[in-house]
Amino acid sequence: MKKLLASLKESQLKATFIILLFLIFFIYLVILTYPINNTESVYIPKGLNASQIAEHLYNKGIIRDQYSFILATKLLLKSKSLKAGRFYINNANNLFTLINILSRDAVAQVKVTIPEGYTIKQIAEVLEVRLGIKKEEFIALTKNDSILKLYNIMSPTLEGYLFPDTYVFSYGVSAGEVIHTMISRFFQVINDSIREVINNSEWDLNKVLTLASIVEGECKYDFERPIVASLYINRLKKRMRLEADPTIQYIIPDGPRRIYSKDLEIDSPYNTYKYKGLPPGPVNNPGLKSILAVLNPANTKYLYMVHNGDGTHTFTHDYKKFLKAKNKLQKIRKYYLRLMNGIKN
Repeated sequence: MKKLLASLKESQLKATFIILLFLIFFIYLVILTYPINNTESVYIPKGLNASQIAEHLYNKGIIRDQYSFILATKLLLKSKSLKAGRFYINNANNLFTLINILSRDAVAQVKVTIPEGYTIKQIAEVLEVRLGIKKEEFIALTKNDSILKLYNIMSPTLEGYLFPDTYVFSYGVSAGEVIHTMISRFFQVINDSIREVINNSEWDLNKVLTLASIVEGECKYDFERPIVASLYINRLKKRMRLEADPTIQYIIPDGPRRIYSKDLEIDSPYNTYKYKGLPPGPVNNPGLKSILAVLNPANTKYLYMVHNGDGTHTFTHDYKKFLKAKNKLQKIRKYYLRLMNGIKN
């Protein structure tokens, strides 16, 4: 009888132990496979413990429950191993993979693409999102006299000299390092051969970039760049005002947007509707194609152009034909406005 009781007791203990192991495994599995909300990347500030990181991730909408995250870090023995920095977590779909990523070294590099025609202000906004650089700090450095003198840039700002391209930076890089990299890339692309062509012309580098930035702002299609460059050069030769919309977009505080008549009255040296000649400096950061278009313009007599509404332009050297094309476009716009208003009503 005693042997039977002992055997039953031993069996109960084994069963309890197995159930306990199963429960632990079940909890372990459920907690670690607890789903998260997928996103591309997350930045973990320095000095946060596991609980603070859990709160940070919860506030970002990445995890759904802070306590599950904290428990999961303890189950994995990684509550003291979580790192700071920028992490790509687009492949993480549960707490197990997320914690493993956050316990490794942060990503060393971030890819940043600056499109052609972006202004300093737009570049600053990209850098703030991608690299955490304060946009006010970046913009202030682009006006720094010491930096302008260092690179022998004869312009009020670095506008036009921050070459649009795809860059790879370390997260946490300084604004100054980014500026140095972008200017270095500019002088690498605008090499000695191109600068020699400029030096042998009636233009200097700043004037070429200024007109190139206007061409960049006007053109959607590459085939039009040499034509638009030719048109503005023709206007300069005739001492006509350029009346270039990209220069207005540059001086309105809430651009880019539709330009109104009142915008054309803004008193600024960049307002080419008000003042003759080129503005003091570039109005964006043009790509190589726009720069080469200024150095190799088409052979035309064009003085006027009208937007066709599809990204292309109608060109003419005759003012009456220009007005005719302009009136035609305005009629088309009014027709579509009436059509859209009819749909809304």
